Amino acid sequence: MSSFSQTDTTKVKISNPIAKLVVKDLIIGDGCIEELKLTQTKIIKLEEREAQKDTIIKLLNEKDENSKLIIHTQGLQISQYEKLSDDLHKELKSQRRGKLFWKITTYVGIFTTSYLLIK
Repeated sequence: MSSFSQTDTTKVKISNPIAKLVVKDLIIGDGCIEELKLTQTKIIKLEEREAQKDTIIKLLNEKDENSKLIIHTQGLQISQYEKLSDDLHKELKSQRRGKLFWKITTYVGIFTTSYLLIK
């Protein structure tokens, strides 16, 4: 069997077994080209997925940092509230002592005045 080249205008005669091998190689070549295209598409999709993962990781890290900042701020607020509460308790005790002092002083004054007036 003879075969003709598609791109050449001159006739080329090749034997049947060689023609079968040429066809087989062409089919394999076409398959390799198609596989290369699919592999390249897959690589592009994997790169897009990695970029999305990186974006998600970045957002989660930012969220984690914000949460840490909030927790730190809350800790500072709690310590300020505790200090304020302690200060208020001290002030309350001081005022109670002051009132008690004036009550005792008043009663001693009344008692002393009464004693001196009666005497």
